[in-house]
Amino acid sequence: MRLLAAAFVTVARVRISLWLLPWRGFAKSMTIAPNVTPLPLSPERFEWSVKVASRAVPYATCLTQALALHRLLARQGHRSIIQVGVRNVDGRFLAHAWVEHEGRTLLGTSENIACYSRFFTWPAPQLDRS
Repeated sequence: MRLLAAAFVTVARVRISLWLLPWRGFAKSMTIAPNVTPLPLSPERFEWSVKVASRAVPYATCLTQALALHRLLARQGHRSIIQVGVRNVDGRFLAHAWVEHEGRTLLGTSENIACYSRFFTWPAPQLDRS
């Protein structure tokens, strides 16, 4: 229950922040310190909790879910990135957001995301300036 409650609060907070804040303000709000006492759960368990919690939050799109999952994983000390991909289907522009963690895809399947051209990565990769 603790995990689902944390996921619900995180999804709701992300959704409201996306409605109210400009991107720069939102991005600043996403910087967080890891939790002192991490939960001994797999990233897939956090993925599950976000999917379940998102059913109760209006307009919890794939972007909302990806941002919430990224935040929950970061609080547990897990590094992840959010990918946004785009594609054209019969003249319609489609986009999808998912999370990548240690080479694994979360909030999407490899087959599903293979249809999308990667458009945006967040947080942006750090460039080596040496």
